[in-house]
Amino acid sequence: MNIIFRNKRIYIYTTIIITIIVIILFILRSIFIDLSIKSTDELNYAQQYLYNGMFYKALNKNKKNNYLGLLEISSKYPFTKSGNLAKFYAGICYYKLGNYNECIKIMKKFNVNDEIISSLKYGIIGDSFFQKNDFNNALYSYIKASNVKKNEITTPLYYYKIGLLYFYQKKYKKSKYYFKKIECKYPIFLYIENVEKYIAFIENKLQ
Repeated sequence: MNIIFRNKRIYIYTTIIITIIVIILFILRSIFIDLSIKSTDELNYAQQYLYNGMFYKALNKNKKNNYLGLLEISSKYPFTKSGNLAKFYAGICYYKLGNYNECIKIMKKFNVNDEIISSLKYGIIGDSFFQKNDFNNALYSYIKASNVKKNEITTPLYYYKIGLLYFYQKKYKKSKYYFKKIECKYPIFLYIENVEKYIAFIENKLQ
């Protein structure tokens, strides 16, 4: 009898705990949906400044205006897609404004599953290092950008940047290796004519 009573109590307590958990999850889900909607609206507003080249206003770093800038959106809604995407846009703004350290810093905090955007993320980080004349880190970032997933858009672009970086460092064999990869695998690359010119120059140089 005691065993039956004990089991009944365990069943009741378990049911109560599960019910509480379900209620909490429902409340959290409602809050998250509400935050997602708000963050999306805020991001859409800030994006308009970004698209129009008004990078200071898009960031709204000093909070002088009556709207959330990209920085505040990312900090106020850290667990939403819009809050995360705001970091990526903020990184672009910092790059355009020539603040390469901040660009690198915030881009590294941006989490992304999309392979193309992930490639662009590392590419922008590479561009920032390049602008700082930190060619080793730029090269590392470009290689990472090119290896996220092979595709017709970003892969040849970053192979091209790697090739150029090696070329300017007079590491012609390494430069030719990447230019050749573009020529063989991505013949419709936008700058394919430049690639062919660099290859011809390097081949003459190495003779």
